[in-house]
Amino acid sequence: MDDVTLSGELPTVERDIITITNVYAETGLRLNTNKCEIIMEDFSKLDEIDTLKDFIRVDKAEMTLLGAPVLKGCAQDAATKHKIDDLSRAIERLTLL
Repeated sequence: MDDVTLSGELPTVERDIITITNVYAETGLRLNTNKCEIIMEDFSKLDEIDTLKDFIRVDKAEMTLLGAPVLKGCAQDAATKHKIDDLSRAIERLTLL
C-alpha cells in the first residue's frame, strides 16, 4: 500500500491515524509522517492535536490528489501553469533538433 486518503471530522481522522499507527505490528504498514498532509481551511484546531503535528499543512484551495487538482482555484491554476511550462520547454527543445 502506498497512498491512503482519509476524510471526515478532525476527531475521526485523528482516531483513524491512531488506529493505523497502533496496528503496525499486525499489518506492517507504517505512516511516513514526513509525507503526510492534512488539508483544511482553518488550521487553528491542529495546534491542540499532537497526532497531526508533523503533517504537512495544505490549504484546501491548493489541494491535489495524486498530482491532480481537486477544486477549481489555486491548485487548478498551478497545475495549468505547470503544463504550460512543460509544453513551452518541449517547444524550445524541439528547435534544437
